[in-house]
Amino acid sequence: MLALPLLVLLASAGTGPAAGLAVIARTLFPCYSADLKPVSEVLVSARGCTVLFSVEPRAAGTTAAWEYESGARKELIATLVPNKSAEISRAYVGHARLSEMDFSLQLVLRWWNGGFYRFRSESEATGWLELRVVEPLSEPEILGNSFVEVGGDTKLYCNVLEGQVDVYWWKRNGKLLMESNGLQFIHNNTLEIHRALMNDTGYYTCIVSNAVSHNETSFLLRVHRIFNWWRLRNSPDDDLTF
Repeated sequence: MLALPLLVLLASAGTGPAAGLAVIARTLFPCYSADLKPVSEVLVSARGCTVLFSVEPRAAGTTAAWEYESGARKELIATLVPNKSAEISRAYVGHARLSEMDFSLQLVLRWWNGGFYRFRSESEATGWLELRVVEPLSEPEILGNSFVEVGGDTKLYCNVLEGQVDVYWWKRNGKLLMESNGLQFIHNNTLEIHRALMNDTGYYTCIVSNAVSHNETSFLLRVHRIFNWWRLRNSPDDDLTF
């Protein structure tokens, strides 16, 4: 637990952000993120990534803390008191680290880390920076029959088990598909093929993306004709060969 006197001390500091003092945050490499460049307003990053929060260098001998807020939930993440080691609150032990040199905070993101962050010292505080944590997408799976008769209908369903998909694309043999008389998209994740033609045979690729990830998978669909054996057996041409 964090010491009560420290809570009182920080709470008594000025509530308004100091002029020119702001939190800068960025996702550390390697990690797929919407933006790896530092931001000072809203950062979108992925669960499992490491985010670095920093402020302009502070004077030595300053009591300071990083704070978190999301709705009614308010927490101290980490604190630093002069001549003492940095202290990490229990909920953040194992995935937060505070630098005693420059007061920067590294946080390995959990799904519940989305919210607002700020830096506060005895005499000043930054504004709040919003962090949005997005679940990376799992590799999609295309479900459907791999064979369809000429003139028949079929559906290919793009299934993603983890993460919220923002955008779907469909390709056939590497070319982007658009809706037509024979192709229709249902909720973007389902491709319907009506009155299939032989040239509908090919590799179908479902591409999915959200703010922090991009993934794809392919599926081979074969369109075939039914050979009429009865007609062949009753053909008047006894010399028919094949």
